[in-house]
Amino acid sequence: MKTPHAPWRHTLLLGACTALPPLSTDMALPAINQIGTALHSDSATSAQTITLFILGFVLGPLLFGPLSDRIGRLPILFAGLALFTLAGVACALTPDMTVLLVSRLLQGAAAGAAAAMPVAIVRDAFTGVEGRSLQSTLVAINNVAPLLAPLLGAGILAIGDWRAIYAVLALAGVLMLVSAKLALKESHPPVARRRQALIATYAQVLRSRRFVVCALILALNFAGMFAYITASPLVFMEGLGMSSQAFALLFAVTALGTLAGSWLNGLLVRHGWGEARVIGLSLVASLACSVGLVLFSTQASPPLLGLASLVVLSNLCTGLVMPNATHASLEDLQHTAGSGAALLRAIQMAGGAAAGFLVGHFYDGHSPRAMAMVMLGCAALALACFAIGVRTLAPAYAHQSRQ
Repeated sequence: MKTPHAPWRHTLLLGACTALPPLSTDMALPAINQIGTALHSDSATSAQTITLFILGFVLGPLLFGPLSDRIGRLPILFAGLALFTLAGVACALTPDMTVLLVSRLLQGAAAGAAAAMPVAIVRDAFTGVEGRSLQSTLVAINNVAPLLAPLLGAGILAIGDWRAIYAVLALAGVLMLVSAKLALKESHPPVARRRQALIATYAQVLRSRRFVVCALILALNFAGMFAYITASPLVFMEGLGMSSQAFALLFAVTALGTLAGSWLNGLLVRHGWGEARVIGLSLVASLACSVGLVLFSTQASPPLLGLASLVVLSNLCTGLVMPNATHASLEDLQHTAGSGAALLRAIQMAGGAAAGFLVGHFYDGHSPRAMAMVMLGCAALALACFAIGVRTLAPAYAHQSRQ
């Protein structure tokens, strides 16, 4: 990987690894009700398969990230993909809800380890404009997953059942593991590795103000998007009566926004736009979209086209913020990039889980009001974090823009 330009095969593979979490959550969304019926449980309990996956995704990288700073990136990537595959098999063969929930927790931890390593690998091998461009490419590939996952899940349900979804995830894990073993080389050489206690490692990461500010911006921005992801099946299928196939198509259309944002960010990077400028303008636009969603949600019959359009624009802003905030957060972490990437993922997913909880708690059974209010709060807090931290970040951005 330590070349001036990453081979496209490596970039595609690393992007696929980062896409494991959205694949694992969004593919199963159309099957939530079917899972509950098959395993003699209610829909609320079957929805916990998503929650526990996210919990595992938050906790797993916190252990594996510092370990990758000690032993290298590839051993952790290989172990994560192997565990992800085994957990997928366990999900597909589960006899009851308890085994499924435990398997999803393990699958989340494995996906977290596998998804954090590509971010650290890019940080190890690339800096400046090239690093930002590659992070944007990873985000773009990552954003294809929520675009395709619900459609793929609905397609699998049309010819099989919910167990086949987990079998497909296990097969994807096998293919990525074999490809990674054949294609990737270690990016974190022994001379750069550090043996440090877990708490001391994370304390060192958190001493970087740039990391803290960017991590908060990233988490809040992602939380706004996750509020939509969590609420969308409730609002559109339960509230508006859409079928699972129609919902999957709508979800894919709205997910195009994040893909478009990542593509646009690549153009802006090549035209010399600094990270602060992209992040700041995107957060302002995201706040405006959230205000519009709140206004629509107060109507007795919210317009479907209006809701979808604002979600697309909000997701576009997320696609612009994520690669820039990710790259900036790790720029100071030369020897602890693995720990930083893991902590960044954990903070990001914790924000998403909190947003999902709030949406579920305040959902009134039919309107998008809870979703819109949570998105508005996240957008406002993210913009506040940027306003507070931009002066600290500005010198680093100026340095990077000259590279």
